[in-house]
Amino acid sequence: MYSFDVFDTLITRNTANPWGIFALMKDRLCRERTENDFADYIIDNFFELRIHSEELVRKAGIFQNKEEVTLYDIYKSMAVCGCLDDNQIEYLCELEKEIEIANVVGIEENIQKLKKLTEMGERVILISDMYLSADTISLMLCKADEIFKEIPIYVSSEYGLRKTTGNLYRKVQELEQISYEEWTHVGDNIYQDIEVPYLLGIKVELFSRPEQNKYENKILERYGDDGRLQLMIGLSLRSELKHETNAFHIGCRYVGPVLYSYAEWIVTEAIKNNTKRLYFIARDGYLIKKIVDIILKSKDVNITTKYIYGSRKAWRMASLSETHYNLYQLILWSHTFRIKTLDDLAVSLHVQLKDLYNYLPGTYGKNKEDTGISNQELEYIAKKLSLDKKFQKFHLRELKAERMTAQRYLMQEIDMSDDYFAFVDVSGGGLTQGCLRELIKERYSKEIHTFFFKVDRVNLMEGSVINTFMPGFLENNLTVEMMCRAPHGQTQGYVEKDGRIVPQLEETETQLLIEHGFYEYEKGILAFTKQACGALESNNIKIASMRNVLLYLNHIAKEPSKDILDYFASMPSSESGRESEVIEYAPRLTENEIKDIFLRRTVEPIEKFYKGTDLNYSIMRATEEEKKLIEWCKREHDSVLGRSCRQESERKQKELCRQYGRAAFYPVRLLDEKVIIYGAGMFGQDLYKRLQMDQEHEVVLWVDKNVEICRQNGLTDVYGVSAIKVESEVQIVIAVMAKEVAEGIRDELKNRGICGKRIVWIRPYPYPITYVQWESEGIG
Repeated sequence: MYSFDVFDTLITRNTANPWGIFALMKDRLCRERTENDFADYIIDNFFELRIHSEELVRKAGIFQNKEEVTLYDIYKSMAVCGCLDDNQIEYLCELEKEIEIANVVGIEENIQKLKKLTEMGERVILISDMYLSADTISLMLCKADEIFKEIPIYVSSEYGLRKTTGNLYRKVQELEQISYEEWTHVGDNIYQDIEVPYLLGIKVELFSRPEQNKYENKILERYGDDGRLQLMIGLSLRSELKHETNAFHIGCRYVGPVLYSYAEWIVTEAIKNNTKRLYFIARDGYLIKKIVDIILKSKDVNITTKYIYGSRKAWRMASLSETHYNLYQLILWSHTFRIKTLDDLAVSLHVQLKDLYNYLPGTYGKNKEDTGISNQELEYIAKKLSLDKKFQKFHLRELKAERMTAQRYLMQEIDMSDDYFAFVDVSGGGLTQGCLRELIKERYSKEIHTFFFKVDRVNLMEGSVINTFMPGFLENNLTVEMMCRAPHGQTQGYVEKDGRIVPQLEETETQLLIEHGFYEYEKGILAFTKQACGALESNNIKIASMRNVLLYLNHIAKEPSKDILDYFASMPSSESGRESEVIEYAPRLTENEIKDIFLRRTVEPIEKFYKGTDLNYSIMRATEEEKKLIEWCKREHDSVLGRSCRQESERKQKELCRQYGRAAFYPVRLLDEKVIIYGAGMFGQDLYKRLQMDQEHEVVLWVDKNVEICRQNGLTDVYGVSAIKVESEVQIVIAVMAKEVAEGIRDELKNRGICGKRIVWIRPYPYPITYVQWESEGIG
């Protein structure tokens, strides 16, 4: 004879633990508060009352030599609070049975094993320690599989005996008239299903199932009465009953609950807004579309979905036109920390560097070997190019074919015959959606609507309406994008093929991502989705909860378990789409990189030393020895030892500061060859000195309002403002630190009839930290 334990061996629940049923009951009572006559005390405290009422009746049973209790006994115990009558007790008993049956999940592996044994003619029975009746448990089992209609079941609540004491096994042996040696029991509990029957002489087989991890246990301790959280954790556990790969595990246990919550919200909003068509934008929309498709099918909702290929690279520059030339904004919102050279800038503008030189300000064309640019220089160049009509004309001519092809693709793919459509993306600031609108506005001039998981900015683009699942700039910002990958590269642009416009895809990381287990990861997410659809429908509940999603995101981004960290940190990643090499999302740091980042670095951007996307993740990957080295480097950064490591770079900075003071790090390459300096304060003096020493520049005039005071202080080269010739075309550089002062000078000059294009103010760099330190020590 073979016997099977029932709960967590043949069937399990959608919830994380048995108490999850009580959380769902509490949710139901809260939703029906106005329809039932339960006291608020019972409804608001139901989760705790149900748990402790069972504890009370079980302890009371000890004194009565009663091993097991019934469901009715438990609610009768709850009635001692004075808030329940017999009808309410009966209602709660029926409600618990209903929710138990609604949340049954069969464990297919063991059901198939049981079926095989019955086909072989073996005697099979079921044994369960449970307060529910045999009839109720039978209904639960039959929901999982009809085979259980014919299988005898022995339940502790009906015999008053438990497996835990061994007495239920003894009773079954008596009734079945079988020797212990001819009996095999299968179960999941190490004590009552293995140790107890083994001591009686019964053969045993342990069924191992996925367990909750430390993090899940931790949040359940705090929020276990939240039915939605119980379902999020429980459903992810049920999705993994087959013990799949680590990538599958990450997808169903961690990412599935987060992305499903977003997809569920999209479907709810789309139905509410009468949306008929949803367009999911590559690449972040790939997984979201698959989840939404499953939800729509489950709900039998008639909304069509389509995946469209697009990207910053494919849409932003292509969106520029004579009436909409927001080049400055496009550059400044395009991962500027990745634009380190003029070559990078040319690539982002979709032009050749040799052509770009013709429009750059200042003296860039003289030394074409030095193409490196700072963020300060990039901002200034972007502003100048955006205002340069000649460059605009050239640029739009270069982009014309690209724009037309992008427009043809979008017209081909998007049905704009009515207003009942929307786009779906994951994260951003809305700029790319603004570009999309510019590309389609000749066909569709109204506002376009987009669903986002999160947005980075609230100053969204005109004509683009964004509905956001989670408003807020998350610390785990980049992790959300890393979770939403696609098995193809970024859209580079479009080409015509066989009469249709098709996307050109970058393939640098595709194969690496697939080798990283992407399809198993996707399979895990979709397994959770399928499990969730049925469970949530039967409970008439939505899983989306901002707090619970943030709990998961916090775990993934800030305190990941080793399996999460290893999978995401080593995932191939090209964040901006401009990288020529594929690197890991958070690569391991070498000893030299650790010293560069935490000891030798001064004012340089972190990207100079770190190629990954998430430095915190890389630090988490470090060994204990490497973490000790990181802490040591941080501690020693400002010590004598730390300074000695930076001796050469700091010596050069110190020398520049001694020579040129406030103008030491001023980007003089941005200035014309001939300039007029306005301002003879400390910064003006420093800039004058620097330009006098620079062979590529000539200061043709130096002026200040307070020329007499300047002369008294020995600045004999300074003249009055009236010395500036209105008709001249020489560039006027305003040499003051404060923007407000510079704007006042600019207005004053323009009022004198001087052309505004001649007037330049570039925000000076603040002193490097190291220079401030030298000055405070009396060295500067």
